Amino acid sequence: MTMKTTKVQRDASTRWNEKNKARKYYLAKRSMARSYCRVATKEDLEALIAFANEKLAERFPE
Repeated sequence: MTMKTTKVQRDASTRWNEKNKARKYYLAKRSMARSYCRVATKEDLEALIAFANEKLAERFPE
């Protein structure tokens, strides 16, 4: 049995989405990245780690 979402809940979700577009975008991208890591090959993960290390050095220099 599935629970239906009430109109009040849908409206609240819509308001939250409108107020938090950047947060919603961030969470969606983070979820996609984690999902990709679950199915990536060893070579894919090694390339991703190298890319992440480059970006880390660019964005947060010591």
